[in-house]
Amino acid sequence: MSWTPKKAITPAELQTLLLAEPAEELALLDVRETRWFVQRHPNLARNAPFSGLELQIGTLVPRRTTPVVLYDDYNAPDGAAHAAEALLTRIGYTDVRTLDGGLQRWVTEGLPAIDGYGTLVKAFGDRARLHYGTPALSTEALRARQRDGLPTTLIDARPRAEFEFLSLPGARNHAGTELALRHFAPRDTAHVWAINCFSRTRGIIGATTLRLLGNAPDAVFVEDGVMAWGLQGAPTVQNAAPEDELPPESPQVLRRIADELIERLALPLADAGQLARWRTDDTRTLYIFDVRPTADPALSGTAVQHVPGGQLLMHFENLIGTRGARIVLLDDPAHRLRAAVTSFWLTQLNQAEVHIYGGDAFQPEQAPPAASVTVKEAPQALDHAGLAQLRRNGAVTVIDVGPSLDFERGHLPGALYMLPASLAPLAAHAAPGRTLVFTSPDGAVAARVARDAHRRWPGSGAVFTWLQGGTQGWKASGRPLTTAFVPAQLLTPFDDDWGSVMRVFGPRRDAAWADYLAWERALSERVVQDPSVRFRFFPWPPLSAQAQASDRAARS
Repeated sequence: MSWTPKKAITPAELQTLLLAEPAEELALLDVRETRWFVQRHPNLARNAPFSGLELQIGTLVPRRTTPVVLYDDYNAPDGAAHAAEALLTRIGYTDVRTLDGGLQRWVTEGLPAIDGYGTLVKAFGDRARLHYGTPALSTEALRARQRDGLPTTLIDARPRAEFEFLSLPGARNHAGTELALRHFAPRDTAHVWAINCFSRTRGIIGATTLRLLGNAPDAVFVEDGVMAWGLQGAPTVQNAAPEDELPPESPQVLRRIADELIERLALPLADAGQLARWRTDDTRTLYIFDVRPTADPALSGTAVQHVPGGQLLMHFENLIGTRGARIVLLDDPAHRLRAAVTSFWLTQLNQAEVHIYGGDAFQPEQAPPAASVTVKEAPQALDHAGLAQLRRNGAVTVIDVGPSLDFERGHLPGALYMLPASLAPLAAHAAPGRTLVFTSPDGAVAARVARDAHRRWPGSGAVFTWLQGGTQGWKASGRPLTTAFVPAQLLTPFDDDWGSVMRVFGPRRDAAWADYLAWERALSERVVQDPSVRFRFFPWPPLSAQAQASDRAARS
């Protein structure tokens, strides 16, 4: 298939598309590495780095006729945007353009841009706090309550792994929407339900959800969360275990709460027939998410993505590449409360058309097939025993091409690290008689890099292969990993690091945390200055049925 690039779209033309009402489907993808994305990007862009684009795009932008706009810094002929355009065209995307002049022209023409990561959702959380009047409890006030013995139930709303990483003393842990499924027994009038996260957003969303549903109408969010607590010198807990668990609410009560929320706000439902029609609609994008806590093995191999614990809102910008798409939410049909709460929030984010699956138990045949992540024409893989033998012989170089965070957490001893945005760092290693073995967490990226390296140096005399099962499989086989490395092992910098403060330790931590909190507090006011960002919050208490119908008509 020959590739003829389309005429680039100008910044003014792109802004017109972003401002259109009603919003039409569009995937605006920043194909630079994440380190550069967080420095500056349009508010509605998604980060899809070229280093991982081939394996990511089928899930991020599943419909191949979706209008796609790609950009990098300057839109240079040899830049990432044009390379990504050629890649997407080759694998079947039919409406792909680049941004004329790249991000630099966008900014030069005075169009809105923001710094940071996950900015849209973080700004949304703070605007929700203002709209719904969710009260805050400072960490100083929380410590005073605990010191004075005042009745306080502290609940961390993050997923368990994040809670275990670092948390507050005495906290329980119920992540995201799972918090809404617990029983909140009436307490003394002096009692406070305090909801926290690492900084702000999930604490705000958790507390606001409990207040609006009536589970805990006096809930408050702990302002600035674990970070503020740590900055004040108060002790935090590593490798934490929850204090205890709140009891689950009965399915009957959960169903009543969900039905009331769906009815009050006219949250759309989709039955099996509607879903079947959408599945065959080649003019609109369909995402299906299972928001239950445990993945259904029967849905393996389908396009249903399992995103538990309320994380669909928090990771919206990483999961939904197409603005204006349809989203269907799967949940336990006995109550559907997780899906109802998720729909409540995503509808107000106003980036997609959101529906709760209202049919009987969802069957695998109702879902589209999963996007293929098979790497065609990859060289033969090497199993763990084969790599172990090569390492004993010494004529092998192991190169980890997975995320840098995974490399930090554990890699094969002596492995080099490379972010595969370019193959150039491999040139010195592609030597006759040398075997290069690539690895990544599950092996998929490693297979792709091995294929591309083989194509790049076909007559080098080097052997390019990849580790079957990846680093996870190596560990599962009982072989060792290490966290130790020296700068000489890094063939490229960690350009996929978006600057997470959870990766900052030691004497730099406090300054990094303080800077982050100052940035996040000021973020929403900056984001909403962009006219393409249009959060649409529900009136509360809800409108009458007639007013709801008028409001829905205005949204459509």
